[in-house]
Amino acid sequence: MSADEAVLQALRSGSAMPLLEVLGRLMDLAGDNEQAARQLIDNVMTYQVQDLEQLRVYRERNDRQAIARLCHKMAGAACVLKYQPLISSCQQLKEICIEGPWSVLLERAQSVERALLNLKDICCVAIRDDGPINLRELPRER
Repeated sequence: MSADEAVLQALRSGSAMPLLEVLGRLMDLAGDNEQAARQLIDNVMTYQVQDLEQLRVYRERNDRQAIARLCHKMAGAACVLKYQPLISSCQQLKEICIEGPWSVLLERAQSVERALLNLKDICCVAIRDDGPINLRELPRER
């Protein structure tokens, strides 16, 4: 299943609501300027991809301290976006990093990866001019 298909399926099922709310927050930060919002979304997507790559590198190196630092950074960014799935998965991974069993760390790292990939996928779809997501119709905080 392609990223577009996965996002469309999530949109139809309603499971994409937290992600749509993140996009709405970015639209708010952009002052309702659609082009500025697309740039912000593109930046978020770029950073999420970089964080995902870093997480994988640190995991391959068994570098628990680096994973914990990265989780702290990602959770902070997720707090700005109010993206709870990434916040909670980062916090859970960070908690287990220092002394927890490696198998649990790997499971929690997969949860972080899923949250990052979901955010990346919806950002990728949202920045397309002809995509299925209308930035002006996103759920917004007012």
